[in-house]
Amino acid sequence: MNLIPLNESDTQRVVEDVGTNTLSNIDISQLTVSPLDCDVSVLPHLALAFDVSIEGLQEQEARDYLQNAREIKKYIGSTYAVKKAASSIFGDDIEVLPWNKFGGEPCTYKFWINVNEKPVNDENIEKTIKLVDIAKRTAAHLSGITVNMKNNGAYKTNAVTTSSEVGFVYPKPLEDINSSLKNNVATTVYMIEKIVIKPLGV
Repeated sequence: MNLIPLNESDTQRVVEDVGTNTLSNIDISQLTVSPLDCDVSVLPHLALAFDVSIEGLQEQEARDYLQNAREIKKYIGSTYAVKKAASSIFGDDIEVLPWNKFGGEPCTYKFWINVNEKPVNDENIEKTIKLVDIAKRTAAHLSGITVNMKNNGAYKTNAVTTSSEVGFVYPKPLEDINSSLKNNVATTVYMIEKIVIKPLGV
C-alpha cells in the first residue's frame, strides 16, 4: 500500500518501501502499556503519567499499585481507595476496617492482615502505610494493626520467648493436662544470664 502521492520522487518511494518492510516485520502484539504486562522499563513512565510514586516498591508491588492507581485517584478518601492502596502490597490478605467496624475512635482505621505468602514485617507495613496515607482522608489516621496467623496443618505449634537478666526456677508439681488434639508441639525459649533455683517452700 502506497501512502505518498504518485508524483513524489523515487527517493521518497524507496524510503517508504524500506519503512513499510521494516514495520511489517515487527511483532507489535507484545507492545503494551498495561502495568501488569508491560516491560519493567515502562513502569517509571506509567508512574509519571499516573502522577504517583513507585519509589521503594518491588516490581510486582509497583505493577499492582499502578494497576490500582486510577481507582485510588477516582475514589480517594474512601475506604475503597484505602483498601486498593493497601492491597498493592498485601493483595487479598489485608482488610482495612473503618472505625465504625471495630468500635474505634471516629476518623480512625485499622489493618487486619492474614499471614500468607507475604511477610508481615516493618518494611512491608511501612510501604503499606505510605501508600494508604495518599489514598486516605487527611483527618483519618491508623489506629492499629491486627495480624491473623492461621495454622491449617496437622500439627498445632506454639512458641513462647522471654528474656531477663536473672531467671528463677520454682518446683511445681505437674497437674492434670487435658487435650483433645492428637498432635501437640510446643517450643519455649528462655534467654537469661543467670539462673537461680529456689528450693521447695521458698
